[in-house]
Formats: sequence, structure tokens, C-alpha cells
Amino acid sequence: MKYSVFDAHVDTLMRIASPEEYLEGNSRTQLDLPRSVNGGVTHLVTAICAEAEKEPISAFKRGISMFKDVCSASSVELFLMLEGCQPLVDLPERDEIIRMLSLATLTWNGENSLGGGIGTDTGLTGSGRRLAVELDRAGVLLDVSHLCDRSRKDVFSMGIRTVATHCNCRAVHDCPRNLPDDDIREIAAAGGVVGINFVPDFLADNASFESVAHHLEHLVELTDISNAGFGSDFDGTRYLPAGMKDCTVWPELFEYLYKRGWSSDDLAAVAGSNWKRVIPAK
Repeated sequence: MKYSVFDAHVDTLMRIASPEEYLEGNSRTQLDLPRSVNGGVTHLVTAICAEAEKEPISAFKRGISMFKDVCSASSVELFLMLEGCQPLVDLPERDEIIRMLSLATLTWNGENSLGGGIGTDTGLTGSGRRLAVELDRAGVLLDVSHLCDRSRKDVFSMGIRTVATHCNCRAVHDCPRNLPDDDIREIAAAGGVVGINFVPDFLADNASFESVAHHLEHLVELTDISNAGFGSDFDGTRYLPAGMKDCTVWPELFEYLYKRGWSSDDLAAVAGSNWKRVIPAK
């Protein structure tokens, strides 16, 4: 059962050693172009998470270069996301990078000069607020996936449009990386989308297709079908739920959801059309 898939978060740019590994396929990563096409993927948000690397600035530059190399040759439409904006702060070519971006998270895990990420209890700094406004004015969507509760509420209080590209529901599985119901409602009330991810630690103790369904169904019941999507986090997690091996899983997942009672129209919405509404083509 194939649908047009808009996967709102993958970390493959940071895992491939060359453009060819994405364009021609490889056996190391959870995603590449041939397997994406096979799974029905038409749109991908490709993240650069340089703050997670030992040498962030070098990793950041490598990620930007990799995106440029694969973007024009990819039959799947690619969008660039900066996951943790610290490398952007003092960058000479800052304006050029911002023009390339479709989405950004101010922090990764932990604290930086902009605010508090997961594992902290820190609000946005003055620099974080100024950058959030700058990105919003430039048409870059603010992703709250990695902000801690205090920083996330600070962003909401600014009236900036937000999404959560790869977050699950805290009410279903209680961990700091998942969103409380009130925050999910905040995102939905402004027309945003929350993308359910496939990271086992954020799904359930024994993650499976059913775990994914539980988070997705809670999200829809809490808000509306128009606020739900997927952000797999392929290549951002070492392990995947039982029954998932890589990005070719999409048809199997949709077949599972269909058998649970999901309609074809609702599956098409969460598979791709909801993200297409909020993430404009570059």
C-alpha cells in the first residue's frame, strides 16, 4: 500500500561518506535514494545536527556541502534543516545558509547560547529570541522537537509558527523528549504538524508498529488529522522498532494502519499532504 511520503526528519546527511552513498545506494545507512523511491518517499527533510559531532563547525560545513552535492541530483525533493543553531551564530556566511534552510531547531540536546534543549530546564536567551525572530521572518519554520519544556513555552509565547518534525506523545510514553498534550495543542492551534518518529526509546519499552500507531492515534484524537505526520529519524537512531529495517517500511506501515481502520484519505494526509501544506517548496 503506497502513498506519497513526506518524511520530515532524517539524519542521513551526517551518516553518508559521499554523495554516491545517498544517490546510488549503500548498505550502511537506513536510508538512501533508491530505497526511498522504493518505499514511496517523494519529500525528505534532511537534517544537519552538527552539535552532536566532536567537531561541530567541521561537521556543519561537511553537511552543507553534502546537501548541495545531493540536492540537485535527487529525484526525491530535499529540504534542509539545521538541528541546533549554535554553528550558525558566528558564521560569516550566515545569511546564505539561512536562505538555504526550510526548518531549524534552536538547540539539540543540552544547552547552548540560544536556550535549553532536552536534559535542561533553561529558557530561551536573548540571542535565542532574536534568532527565532530572524529565522521566522526569513520563512524558516521553527522546529521545537529538541527544546526543553521551558524553552519550548518561550517560543510559543512569541507567537512564532512552529512544528515538531520528529516528536512523540508524552501521554503515551513518558520521557522528556516527547511532547506534553498541551504543547501538542499549541502547535496544532496555529496550524502546525507533529511528526511521529520511529526511535524505540521514544515509542515504548518494546517498540513495534503498534507503538507507532498508539502515538499517531493519540495525536489525532487530541487535535485533528490535519496536524499529524511522520518524521522517522532514520539514521538518527541505531535501532528501529520490531519489524522495521529501513526506509522501505512505509507501504508495510500503511497496510498495518489501514487494517486498524484508517481510511485511505487519512493515510494520504499523514503520509504527506499535511507536511506539504506547512513546509513550502524551496
